[in-house]
Amino acid sequence: MLIERKEILNDDKSIGYIEAIFNSGNLLRTTYFPMSQKLYIAFGRGHTYSYSNVSKEFYDEFEKTESQGKFFHSKINNNKAFPYRKEFSLYPSEIQEIKKIIEENKNEEDE
Repeated sequence: MLIERKEILNDDKSIGYIEAIFNSGNLLRTTYFPMSQKLYIAFGRGHTYSYSNVSKEFYDEFEKTESQGKFFHSKINNNKAFPYRKEFSLYPSEIQEIKKIIEENKNEEDE
């Protein structure tokens, strides 16, 4: 489930990239670059992979689905249409910061 979403705009007001945080057992955060059609996914342990050839429409579908983890496993993972590579790992403090945002949002939903 989508928790937080930010659009970072270019000088011409087009979308430079989109950052999103999800309440998911598998994924923590995504960063999507529509111009290059590249999606970065940070998983629960902080390992971050990039996926190429991801259209804006496909990313929108991913973002709006009920379970991003299920969507990832059924439509992105091991799909040759989306070549991928490991990019980097988040620092433990970055992982904790994202998990804190998720927990805070869960608490707000419970109220």
